[in-house]
Amino acid sequence: MKTITLGKTGIKVKQLGFGAMYLPRISKEESDRTIKRALELGVNYFDTAAAYQDSEEKLGRILSKRKKSDYTITSRSHSWKMGLDAFKNDFDKSFNNLKIELFDFYGIHGVNKLNELDVVMKEPLDFLKGKRAEGKIKHIAITGHNPVTMTEAVKTGEFAMIMFPFNVIEQEPLETLIETANQMGVGTSVMKPLAGGVIESKDLALRFFLSHPIGVVTPGISSVREIEANVNVFEEGKPLSPAELKSLEEEVSDLGKEFCRRCSYCMPCEQGIMIPFVHMIHLKCYGKEMNDDVAYTLELAKRMLPALEKCDECGQCVERCPYDLPTPKRVNELKELLITLKENK
Repeated sequence: MKTITLGKTGIKVKQLGFGAMYLPRISKEESDRTIKRALELGVNYFDTAAAYQDSEEKLGRILSKRKKSDYTITSRSHSWKMGLDAFKNDFDKSFNNLKIELFDFYGIHGVNKLNELDVVMKEPLDFLKGKRAEGKIKHIAITGHNPVTMTEAVKTGEFAMIMFPFNVIEQEPLETLIETANQMGVGTSVMKPLAGGVIESKDLALRFFLSHPIGVVTPGISSVREIEANVNVFEEGKPLSPAELKSLEEEVSDLGKEFCRRCSYCMPCEQGIMIPFVHMIHLKCYGKEMNDDVAYTLELAKRMLPALEKCDECGQCVERCPYDLPTPKRVNELKELLITLKENK
């Protein structure tokens, strides 16, 4: 597999990383096997977050027993939205969960609007700078779903790495974000390379990145089979032909019209509904055959039901959405689906 350098940090990793978002859906034993297999195959970049349930603990079970030179580890927290104390608490818990002494990167997670960037540039950033001075972290990162906001974050010069969604559906980062990051020597880490799992042609979707100047690509992994298949794609290192790219873009053309970019322009909702999650869960689950993936996603979604039931279809979300997504319709459809599942249990 190709080795890349993450911006000016000098940290070298294989271009295929390991996203830990889906580790909570598998047992500790299966998680152990999957992480060990990734290391055996040369994968050495691991990405997790405080919000990913027990993913930090599962990574810690294996990585804490390895030499630090064997891996690069990134975690992050979005609890800055709940105040500095909550953010500090997540940071401390991440150390305990992973059983490590040093983060290569620790990130401020989920910064989607320019006013949110203004907030994190104050106390949260100062806190991480302090931890960097203490030797707890090497570098500070930031994540977000809005390429406009992330471009502005890069321009501040305060972040060593930027994490953002990029895939054949969400190609907006190609407009300015990736070029700006590369020009300024800021590392890039691609989230949602498979658009949250909705792209069927996974091999083609991963080969899409082989034609773009990006850093590490971190699909979510939940099995040995997945990591082996992904490694095979990056070991072959075969970019898409023009015909294959056209085929892939045709496959996702309808999805693109309905796909939420999670830019958060629709937020906040007066009823407390996390609208981007509604779209993500709806696309993945509504009208789909029940399988382990759908069941797991709906289990996570059930906590949203009280808020969904408060929706009064005010329409503000539709007015704000740059993609004209039918949010109230999807809220009602997801609400009905969750109520039906609850009644059938």
